[in-house]
Amino acid sequence: MQIEWRLRKVMASRDVWNATQLRELLIQRAGFELSLQSVDVLIKRQPVQVKVVTLQALCTTLRCTPNELFGIDTPRDVSLVEPDTAESRDEQ
Repeated sequence: MQIEWRLRKVMASRDVWNATQLRELLIQRAGFELSLQSVDVLIKRQPVQVKVVTLQALCTTLRCTPNELFGIDTPRDVSLVEPDTAESRDEQ
């Protein structure tokens, strides 16, 4: 299972296009201040960790839920049987 950081997609859906805009909105809507560099990193890279206060500020600012900021990519093949084993059973 992989977790996808969707901040850039959520921003785009709210017509927020760059770190400067997001930083200004964070200050205006959530009273939360991050450096421009920190905001830029949040946008460009999947974070290893996100503080709860940062997550709350992003959700308040973008008027979204954490579920919108994180996506889960589940593996498509969930079979516990090896492919070769399944084929040999069919032949018998």
